[in-house]
Amino acid sequence: MVQRATTASSGPLNLIISTVEQEPYITRTPDDRYEGFLVELITEISKKAGFTFQFRQPAEKIHGFNTMQSGWTGVIGDVVAGRADIGGAALTVTSEREEVVDFTKPFLSNSVSLLVHKPTWNDLGLGYLVRPISSDYWIFILVVLFLVGIIFFIIGKFSPYEWGNVAAERDPRGAQNSFTLRNSYLFALSTITWQGYREAPHSISGRILAVAWWIFVLLTLIAYTANLTAYLLARPEQLPEMPFTTYEDLVESTTIRAGALNFGSTQNLLRKSRSDTLKSLWTKISAQNSWVNSYDEGVQRVVSSKGTFAMIMETASAEYAARRNCNLMLYGENLFPSSLAFAVRKGSVWKTIFNKAIDDLRENGRLDQLKDKYWRFKGECSNIDGRKYFKTGTHLSSLPIYPLTMKDMAVASIFFFVGVIVSLIFLVVEVIHYAVTKKGKKIERPQVLKHRPKIFRPKNKAAKAGPTDVEQGEAGPSSDGLESVPLDYTEDQGLSADEGEKPEA
Repeated sequence: MVQRATTASSGPLNLIISTVEQEPYITRTPDDRYEGFLVELITEISKKAGFTFQFRQPAEKIHGFNTMQSGWTGVIGDVVAGRADIGGAALTVTSEREEVVDFTKPFLSNSVSLLVHKPTWNDLGLGYLVRPISSDYWIFILVVLFLVGIIFFIIGKFSPYEWGNVAAERDPRGAQNSFTLRNSYLFALSTITWQGYREAPHSISGRILAVAWWIFVLLTLIAYTANLTAYLLARPEQLPEMPFTTYEDLVESTTIRAGALNFGSTQNLLRKSRSDTLKSLWTKISAQNSWVNSYDEGVQRVVSSKGTFAMIMETASAEYAARRNCNLMLYGENLFPSSLAFAVRKGSVWKTIFNKAIDDLRENGRLDQLKDKYWRFKGECSNIDGRKYFKTGTHLSSLPIYPLTMKDMAVASIFFFVGVIVSLIFLVVEVIHYAVTKKGKKIERPQVLKHRPKIFRPKNKAAKAGPTDVEQGEAGPSSDGLESVPLDYTEDQGLSADEGEKPEA
């Protein structure tokens, strides 16, 4: 198309403006009239520049995409091919599009974010104390608790340096290591609640495992206490249940689908992004075939999914949808800061004309009035920003509180598993060392006494009993006034159950 100009004889020039229907920018009414933010903006510009206009929609009904076979399509394709004088849609300024068309000064700043379904606001009730930790980390704590008891039992069973005679008041069964299966779990349960313990490990492998376990418990309890404090400060509030918190979580989620506009600038930006997360997000959308043909279709999918579909779209369009549907909200970090502008052919005089008109409208405040009309006042819903997603009365607060996840507690988990590996290595070393130092002597665990000794006998009663009560091989009272099991006690020996009773043969 040859560039046209306004002349006094011919009157106002009629411009062809290529557009795509998209709320709130431009929509077509049942009586075939166009209305919306861009319609009013172009009307204001036409009054200043002295032209008339009419709209046309490209056959593809998209903003514009560069295909290798047929070149540019959509609104950009109409401008490049001369089928339209102006590209008047929600066109994002990109470097690829700037190679084939010129853009005017931006009329709106924009970015890309997520449109999601608002989560359910639940009363925490009896589950309040478990909320500071996510369900996956609670399960992990139970697994670690089960694992540490088993490993303590293995060390107690196989490490020769963990064996020895246990004082009678500690273990009435006699010569035995302290870390039986029952005592191993008693040690783990008492230390995880900071209640102390009665018997500490004697072997190096057991002590290494104990230190790793204590570090894990310390970091976990400190993190739980700190996060619980934040939850208690928000006690009157009801917290929503969000299925993900970051784009990384969205990529890893197997229950939530993500979608974006097909053949749009967002699709191209995701594909060419240097971020591994955003590239993975593009791959996920492609694998799930979740591309949508229009924002209206994407919004409907978000509404009907009840939280299992998240739409990646321009923030301005997402905000408009959230203001009109109170079940929706914006979420996620803003991506790809950009601008929306009109597209004209390369070297067109209309770029200068539109730039001057946009500057005038910005200076006199008319541009801001149009923005408020279509974004702030067209809609009855408030609290649309889900990035401040915690409820205070009837409003969302700016204080986000999230349960502790496996990723948050990765350091504690690493400490524990490194300790487990090192302790098992030292267990092997201890067994080998004992076998070498004993010069091949068979490794035997201490026997459990067949006849249990009498315990907790006061020191003064032991003195009155006389020498008949202390037979050969029987130990005297311990330093604390309690009897202990003799080291040389065997199955052939025994302690009398009462004073004067002889040991069995």
